[in-house]
Amino acid sequence: MLSTIIWTIAFVGLVGYLVYQCYQRFAVLQHLRPAARWDNVPERIRRTLKYAIGQFKFFKGPRHDITPGVIHALVFWGFLILGYQVVHMFARGWFPDFHLPLLGATGIGGPIILAKDVMELIVAICAMILLTRWLVTKPLRLMGFLPAETRLRNHSHWEAYLILVFITTICTSGLVYDAGRFVFLAGEAETEAEKMWSPVSYALSGVFATPAAATAASNAAWWIHNLVILVFVNLLPKSKHFHVITSIPNVFFSKLEPFGRLSKQDLESENAIYGTSEMRHFDWKQVLDMYSCTECGRCSSHCPATATGKRLAPRQFLLNLRDFLYAHPESVTDPNFMQKVATGEVEGAGEIIHDEVLWSCVTCRACEEACPVNIEYVDKIVDMRRHLVQEEARFPAELTRVFQGMERQSNPWGIGADKRADWAEGLDIPTLAENPDAEYLFFVGCAGSFDDRAKKITQAVAKLLKAANISFAILGRDEPCNGDTARRLGNEYLYQSMAAMAVEVLTGAEVKKVITNCPHCFNTIKNEFPQFGGNYEVQHATEVIADLIERKKLNLNGNAVGSVVFHDSCYLGRYNGVYDAPRRILEALSGVDLREPDRHKAFGMCCGAGGGRMWVEEAPDQRVNVLRVEQLLNTEAKTIASSCPYCMTMLSDGVKAKEKEEQVRNKDVLELAAEALPG
Repeated sequence: MLSTIIWTIAFVGLVGYLVYQCYQRFAVLQHLRPAARWDNVPERIRRTLKYAIGQFKFFKGPRHDITPGVIHALVFWGFLILGYQVVHMFARGWFPDFHLPLLGATGIGGPIILAKDVMELIVAICAMILLTRWLVTKPLRLMGFLPAETRLRNHSHWEAYLILVFITTICTSGLVYDAGRFVFLAGEAETEAEKMWSPVSYALSGVFATPAAATAASNAAWWIHNLVILVFVNLLPKSKHFHVITSIPNVFFSKLEPFGRLSKQDLESENAIYGTSEMRHFDWKQVLDMYSCTECGRCSSHCPATATGKRLAPRQFLLNLRDFLYAHPESVTDPNFMQKVATGEVEGAGEIIHDEVLWSCVTCRACEEACPVNIEYVDKIVDMRRHLVQEEARFPAELTRVFQGMERQSNPWGIGADKRADWAEGLDIPTLAENPDAEYLFFVGCAGSFDDRAKKITQAVAKLLKAANISFAILGRDEPCNGDTARRLGNEYLYQSMAAMAVEVLTGAEVKKVITNCPHCFNTIKNEFPQFGGNYEVQHATEVIADLIERKKLNLNGNAVGSVVFHDSCYLGRYNGVYDAPRRILEALSGVDLREPDRHKAFGMCCGAGGGRMWVEEAPDQRVNVLRVEQLLNTEAKTIASSCPYCMTMLSDGVKAKEKEEQVRNKDVLELAAEALPG
């Protein structure tokens, strides 16, 4: 009776404290901006089953990611199964003979008992392996990548050690509890049936010499198991392991709209916020992301900024925000908080995120692709850039010329708009004004119109379309800039004015179908123009040409291409899922030896141009394009192929930096296809 009273007090007290802590954490979300995340519930459930329950992302990527990922998945699935054991052991604090109806060993629960028994052993072993990683091998991604001075605080790893010890204790105490019961309850029908389904526990029961010893060990294991669980769950809201509670909801509420669509700011509102500069400016889902970080470091291990020694490491970026919020929850509830910080009324609330961190991001989404709980990083970084650009005018000096060029000439080069169609001279390509009935608009984009190297790609696309007798036209001098660069750099006001004008031009020309070779144009017109009423059928040129080849509309019979390594564009691949079309084109070429770098497709590495970084100078020892070219050169291919004019520029510069221009050529996929045309 006394033990029942003690157990009741412990259970009610610790569960009550857990509820109180969770209430405090989730109450913060009620004060934040709204986010519409209840749409398309069936799809949200499907993603939750795939990513949260199925742990899908742990089985993707390089081997150094997959091995610990599989271990984590086993621990997660093990705890789902161990819920069966927890329910029984908790309930037996009040009802010693408790069994879930129909799920006992004499009912249909045998397979569940077997799974529980085996998983207790597997999870205990996995926890010991993970503890060894933390204490002995210490992978760089777990340690944080960055030196301590770049962090808001030095993160101690005691939480990881303690939690892993707790997990091991929970599993082993569960096995000891069952093993003891098999001895002192021997002969009972349910117990005898459980033995048949519990090979690990039954084998362990042999260590007990007497029923008295078995009883004492089982009772001790029961208390240890239950109290450790209650202490464990109360540590969750105070530690990184809060993700145990929040990760499944975080996956459920993850972004369903296109990855390439950033939020549209209401710049006309009387209370408009021109970017994020305070914690209270985030929406509730963005803060739920902070709660859900597992600190696994997969995001930073795939980040090109981190890999090249810049100040940005996505994990640390998120943890700095989370730790500040934990230390100052009033930063969300008190609208005057930042004023108090400025006047010194609040201590320990200095700079959270350095400007250099934000400007290091190439918006490639490698971090988001790697994150097992679907945390969204790019939107937060761009929102914070929006504040720096629109309210503080704090941005790299090189961007002044870029913004002026877009404002005055509708392109970041600042070249006269009257030269936009010079690339087409002598090619007999009609404009929409000349051929309003053309089936497709070929949207060339600024790079394809003004950059000398990219013009050759544009001409190759036009030749291929003409060879296949595709009905297309261009806008020529009337083609507007889509504004992608301005939006990614945080100049939302400039972007919205350019996007609205571009939609007006396209809609006025009655455009229905669009082909473009620039992934940035492709993403913006396809995914972001609908925010301004521009809804078009948009295809990347590689999709169109691959389809024409497969339908025998294009005959490619050129000379043997030889060895080719393909570099995936972030805005074509990770943002829009176009991985196969460029490869299908390459495979259709004569004598091609297609090779893949270690990082390719969804885990490919950015060229360094995304997010406006095309226009920002980099230190020679921090150039993303040089690192990417090194990865491509490791395949020993004689041709580097890409499908983006920005990638072309960055990879060409990287090849020059490695002094490999004579040995390796840099070509767009569609240039190679155009070279293979008859004649």
